Amino acid sequence: MEVFTDLIFPLIPAILVFVTAFVFFNRMRKDYTADVQRMQKITHLHETIPLRLKAIERLTIMLERIKPSAMVMRAGTGTKSGTQLQLELLKIIREEFEHNVSMQIYVDSLTWRTIHQAKEDVVELLRIAASHGGADTGALQLSRIIFEMEAKTQNVKIEEGLLLLRKEAAKVL
Repeated sequence: MEVFTDLIFPLIPAILVFVTAFVFFNRMRKDYTADVQRMQKITHLHETIPLRLKAIERLTIMLERIKPSAMVMRAGTGTKSGTQLQLELLKIIREEFEHNVSMQIYVDSLTWRTIHQAKEDVVELLRIAASHGGADTGALQLSRIIFEMEAKTQNVKIEEGLLLLRKEAAKVL
C-alpha cells in the first residue's frame, strides 16, 4: 500500500497542473474562435452593406424610370405611331429590368416580387392603353391614354415597391 501512495501522491500535482492547463487553453481557444467569428461578421457587414444600399438605390431608380409618365416624357411622341411608342416603352421597361435583375439577391424576396409585379403592371397598362387606342392611334393620343390610365391606377405597385425599398434601406442602416 505504501508503494501505491508513493506513486500516487507525486502524480496528483501533475494531474492538477494538466487539468488546469487543459481548461485554460480550451477557454483561450473558445475565446479566440469567438473573436475570429466576430471579426468575420464585422468584415462581412462592411462589405455587404454598401452592396445592399447600391442595389436598393438602383432598384429605386428603376421603379422611378418605369413609371409610364416618366417613360413617355423620355421617349417623346414626335411623329411616331402609337405602335412605335408602345414598342419603345416596352423596350425601355425590358432594358431597365434586365439591367437590374441581378439586384434581387440583395433585397428581400417580398420586395423583389413586388418590384417584378410593378414591372408587369406597367407592361399590362401599356398593352391596355394600346388596345384602347386602336391600331391607327398616334403617339400623342396613346400618351394621353397612358397618362389617364396612370392617373387612375396611381402606380400602386410601383409605390408599394418604393415603400418596401425604403424599409429595407432603413433596416440596412
